[in-house]
Amino acid sequence: MLTPLPADPQPLREFFDEANYTHEQFRRNPTLRDLPSRRLGNLPVLLERTSQPTALHTLIRWFFLGLPLETKSYEGLVPPAIVSFLTGCGMLVRDGDRLSPTVMLTPCDGFLFAADPASRLESPEASDMVLWPNPSTRLLQMFTMRRPAQAMLDLGAGCGIQGILAAAHSRQVVATDLNPRATQFAAFNAWLNGVRNVECLTGDTFEPVTGRAFDLITANPPFFVTPSSDQMYCENSMELDDYCRRLVGEAPRHLVDNGYLQMTFEWVQVRGQAWQDRLAGWLENTGCDGWVLRSYAREAASYAEERIGRMMPWSKESAATRFDEWMAYYRARQVEEVHGGLLALRRREGRNWVRIEEVASLDLTEPFGDAVLELFASQDVLETDRSREQMLRWKPKLPPEARLEQQLHVAGGEWVPAAAKLVRPMGLPASLALEPDVADFLKNCDGSRTLYELSQQLAGRLKIDPEHVQEQCCAVVRKLVERRLLLVLPTENGA
Repeated sequence: MLTPLPADPQPLREFFDEANYTHEQFRRNPTLRDLPSRRLGNLPVLLERTSQPTALHTLIRWFFLGLPLETKSYEGLVPPAIVSFLTGCGMLVRDGDRLSPTVMLTPCDGFLFAADPASRLESPEASDMVLWPNPSTRLLQMFTMRRPAQAMLDLGAGCGIQGILAAAHSRQVVATDLNPRATQFAAFNAWLNGVRNVECLTGDTFEPVTGRAFDLITANPPFFVTPSSDQMYCENSMELDDYCRRLVGEAPRHLVDNGYLQMTFEWVQVRGQAWQDRLAGWLENTGCDGWVLRSYAREAASYAEERIGRMMPWSKESAATRFDEWMAYYRARQVEEVHGGLLALRRREGRNWVRIEEVASLDLTEPFGDAVLELFASQDVLETDRSREQMLRWKPKLPPEARLEQQLHVAGGEWVPAAAKLVRPMGLPASLALEPDVADFLKNCDGSRTLYELSQQLAGRLKIDPEHVQEQCCAVVRKLVERRLLLVLPTENGA
């Protein structure tokens, strides 16, 4: 049982930092890329890579590999006070001359997060497992906006990472989970990281926060599309994608005006219905603007094979049986594909808009929460300013990280421009091929001048009819704003 102690855990966190048990170490150390697994049979190589007696290797063996260590193997490497702290709060338990870990510890952005050891995933106790930070956790973390909030809700909190990270920009955080063990882990991790403004509650979906509203709700729900509900961390008891649809339908009642829901999710494509239409139906009449980013799609059989392979260490026979069950479930419900991605909802009065787009890749090394706020602001302008007169009052601005990539070819012994592409390479990548004249025009888009002023300047330089130039500039700028390659800074003054 994990137990917060009266003592301040800061010395413990400092020791882990000094030992280099850090986010950066986990990012670049090949030993820490693959979890120890009986199925993969990778423990011998992980033991070899951590055989040198150092404080870091001791911590890795305890809190990543999940191994018990005898006294002689950690004496002189881990101070007695740290060992006493780890045993006192329950992260290590003594068994004779050995200390065994009860948790996996994952460093993330200066914090430490305790969760169940990886070995629990391969045991009969996996049903109520509390998972460590993983790729979908990281995706939601990168996606989450970091603007100040009075109240934030971490729905389906697991080990509590989203709420604890949001505590720095939120006056009050509530972390909820259906799994009581997850609530315990989240509360423990708040203590472990010295975060005091997190309230941890147990219950189904929004039930623990009935009557409360939030500036920000984040959710990494159990969204796997499966015929079973055995694994609480990834499965739910509702049909197909109905639980994610339920979240979308109920969340607006728990958002303040201009409050946001941000979530990871999956949904199905059924025979005779486009996946875009399915999502549009979810978002209709919610009182919210919605932005969906589809990042992947799997044909039903590929999805079943991939999920079954990752969830449990099935034998070949039991995995084959499970696959047949899943495929029968999909066929009966006419599921052709399973899609996944990100959703942002913003509660707002008035005529709401929905934007659904596909992204080829997402950069998980750079936060792109600011891009969410930027997109909603730009989309508001796109929805409102539809006439040329309105658009000419815009003050377009290239994002600071925008880059022009140009290809050249040889002609007559000279390098001649062949093609150009405007690129936003970080966070939420975007790109668009440009004509040379457009690229030349964009270099003047610094947010200081209206589109009217820019078009007049271009018409004068090219000696072309200003009306025609205005029409072309409006079309180009609108397309670039839609592609997230230009920012819109409207002005109150006329052109």
